[in-house]
Amino acid sequence: MRGYFIQQNSIRKKKRDLDIKKNLGEISKMEKELKKSPNNKNIQQSLQALHRQRENLESEELAKKLKFIKQHHYENANKPGKWLASKIRKKRQKQFISSIRVENKEYSSDQEIMDQFYKFYRILYTKDQIEKEEIAKFLNNQKLAKITDKHREFLNKEISKEELYKAIKKLDSSKAPGPDGFTAGYYKTFAQELSPMLLKIMNQAMQNEIIPNSWKEATITLIHKEKSDPQDIKNYRPISLLNTDYKLFTNILAERLKTFLTDWIKEDQAGFLPRRQIRDNVRIILNAIEYYERNNQKECAFLALDAEKAFDNINWDFFIMLVKELDMGHQYITGIKSIYTNQEAKICINGQETKKFNIAKGTRQGCPLSPLLFILSLEMLLNNIREDKELIGIKIRKEEYKIRAFADDMICIIENPLENIQNWLKKIEEFGKVSGLRINKNKTMIMTKNISRKRQEELGRITGIKVTNKIKYLGIVITSKNAQLLKNNYEEKWREIKKDMESWKHLNLSLLGRISTVKMVVLPKILFLFQTIPIIRNYQIFKKWNSDITKFIWKGKKARIKFLNLIDEKKRGGLGLPDLRSYYEACGLTWIKDWSNLNKIKSLTLEGFDLRYGWHAYMWYEKKKVEKNFGNNFIRSALIKIWENYKARFYQKTPLWISPIEATQRTELRWEEWPTYKDVLKKQNGEFILRTQEEIRNRFQKVSWFHYRQIQEYYNRDKKYGFADKDTLWDKIRLNERKEITKNYKILLQWTTETEQVKDCMIKWAAYVRHSINMAEWEKMWNLKLKYTNSYDLKENWYKMMYQWYMTPQKLAKCYKNVKDHCWKCGKQTGTFFHMWWGCKLAKDYWKKIHEAIQKIIKVNIQLRPEYFLLGIIDINLNRNQEILFHFLTTAARIVYAKKWKTTEIPTKEEWILKIMDIKNMDTLTYYLKTHHGKPIKETDWTQLTTYIEQENFFH
Repeated sequence: MRGYFIQQNSIRKKKRDLDIKKNLGEISKMEKELKKSPNNKNIQQSLQALHRQRENLESEELAKKLKFIKQHHYENANKPGKWLASKIRKKRQKQFISSIRVENKEYSSDQEIMDQFYKFYRILYTKDQIEKEEIAKFLNNQKLAKITDKHREFLNKEISKEELYKAIKKLDSSKAPGPDGFTAGYYKTFAQELSPMLLKIMNQAMQNEIIPNSWKEATITLIHKEKSDPQDIKNYRPISLLNTDYKLFTNILAERLKTFLTDWIKEDQAGFLPRRQIRDNVRIILNAIEYYERNNQKECAFLALDAEKAFDNINWDFFIMLVKELDMGHQYITGIKSIYTNQEAKICINGQETKKFNIAKGTRQGCPLSPLLFILSLEMLLNNIREDKELIGIKIRKEEYKIRAFADDMICIIENPLENIQNWLKKIEEFGKVSGLRINKNKTMIMTKNISRKRQEELGRITGIKVTNKIKYLGIVITSKNAQLLKNNYEEKWREIKKDMESWKHLNLSLLGRISTVKMVVLPKILFLFQTIPIIRNYQIFKKWNSDITKFIWKGKKARIKFLNLIDEKKRGGLGLPDLRSYYEACGLTWIKDWSNLNKIKSLTLEGFDLRYGWHAYMWYEKKKVEKNFGNNFIRSALIKIWENYKARFYQKTPLWISPIEATQRTELRWEEWPTYKDVLKKQNGEFILRTQEEIRNRFQKVSWFHYRQIQEYYNRDKKYGFADKDTLWDKIRLNERKEITKNYKILLQWTTETEQVKDCMIKWAAYVRHSINMAEWEKMWNLKLKYTNSYDLKENWYKMMYQWYMTPQKLAKCYKNVKDHCWKCGKQTGTFFHMWWGCKLAKDYWKKIHEAIQKIIKVNIQLRPEYFLLGIIDINLNRNQEILFHFLTTAARIVYAKKWKTTEIPTKEEWILKIMDIKNMDTLTYYLKTHHGKPIKETDWTQLTTYIEQENFFH
């Protein structure tokens, strides 16, 4: 296969070289003519055109070498991604390691640095002396739930072509390849040709423990941990660059293992499994703090554990013996053993590689299977803590709250810590002796609640662990009082963001570039807080934040586009600036839906530990007014405010998910399943009537005569308002599991911007063109035509036209006394927006030339109308390619016209042609690059343009 590729590439290269040679001959000839007549504009423009033709001929080769910087700018400038990240980064992340310190001795030469890292990681990955008998003894004492036959069969089945294709599709083309150099794009492009051999190798690994030697190899790259000493050799995270075929195999094993672990691993572990999130852990911790705030007679400690090099220290024998103990099946166990028997790696430092060394422990950071094997192993510790009656946390009725983990980030809730904490530490140490997990006491911290300073000091003395009034857990600063969360998280984070925006204000970013910066940098930072601590009750904070963002976008000057239009969704003509309040409320709704669905029993039991009524009483029956205690909780009070903002929007009638019994009897009955109106009502003659007690008891046997009377009482009250028999937006939110924040946000944003469905600028355009523009045409532009190009710069030109962004003589005259309002082109009439672009005689002459040329290019008769050429909104039948060409041609015409905005000059036809050739070359290169990376897009056919250029003799 490799030989065939070389042959085909050689043939194409020879043909391309001949074309380039011919082109260079013409360029040489034209340059000689230019020397004779240096002021001849026709020769100058022909020479420029020939140079662009040469660029076009070289474009495929340039794409392969990934050196076409101009194309990179065209495709990526001002959009969220690496281009923007490099612009706004304060300073380039230090990849170069200039010196390293080991045991107070500093090393600065390349060889010394490489030797020290080699020595450190060779020792780190040396197998610990842990006896298999000790591991076996530990596992035998565990109360392990065995794997089901169904799960075992799924784990051990032969790897199928469908699984392989799915894994290939998931590959990230931007990721660096492993030691063999084969990229994800290679596997995506040749998936069909490679799949038979890959399937054979993978199934052989699961059957016979035989794998290619290349699967044992890895190149380790080092990433410096933020806010740590770069000279400390321990402050680097080792990321393994693994071969892509190895990652395909482990991805398939990982996807299979997830199905088992989702059922087997308890909800205390929230890492790396579907439908488990960081917010679940933080919610428990915050509610635990609320619990101890009310029960202030109880002493409590929150132990935030720091596991030292957790992924690198886990013992292979431990998790291999564990999967055997669980009886996962011969083939699956063989598959794991095949890759965790012999491994070797080399480290890449400052562009140089160390010699290879053996790896005998740890799970590779970069391997899809690695995190799952880690949490599988760690579940043994979590299970030990859950089962040990001497380890006391919070207990509310049947539910216990002792530990929460997100992979290796663990926090323990310890009641009476001075008496009990040593038992906890001993339990953790016992697990470490057989698994390899080590706790770093220097970084582990304790936060206390309801403990005097003297007893805090005693706690620190007996444990050797620092006692503090706040701890950082999963990126959130947890404080001993939830009242301090806003200050320590939101206010601190916004100070950091504001400082960043101040440093970015002088960057040469476009309007869309600044919006992209907010999306890419500001939003993720603040959204993480919205997801994990939705505790904002005073919404004035959003006005302040919006003001800061607006200053950044408009560089401290007056806004040219209304804020509601900036935040509106792109499919409705907005610019997609994130609306922080809508995002905050969208995140809050993901918490509130748990009150509605009642399925997260453990979390809701703690969150409502002191409530008299059920959750539905506060959501629908307004019991918050009766029980003031509901609002004396930072989480509940913030969330109910969000719900009350939108409750009337969601429902005018009583929803069918309401459970009258839960609303009144939750604390007394403590059922796990509650009969809702959907269960107890039936429709008869178009009306909802109550089922009989016998009918309800067929499913809910616990429903007594008394309970039935309660349901009846609520039914009689609620039927006056009617029942919502059709699903509403809240029903979609309740049942949604995927992309829930995005979907919630879109709903809330639509309500926020509903007054802007028909925008002021659209009304102005209708006045300019003297007829209404169909909404369908606007929507086609927003949702289809703007996607014809990947270039944000081209898209921005259209947005500026739509919103009449450009400053005109008329506007400037209103701002400044000594400025005249005359048109900059003709100097006679008032320079309104429409006059400057279309009404001026000189502008009309320009558009007539463009109109004539476009008709010749796409070979269609088109009327010279402003909405066609200034907005690209056309109501004539064109095929897709003609429509794309028309879009590019008119955009190029507007761009070259705008470049001479404040001058008396009008662009020439030749300048327009040069611009459109630039766009053509960039568009073609983009197509080549996308194809090269395994992400093919539709190719634009530029033949009609090149034919026109040849006919008009632009090259000669």
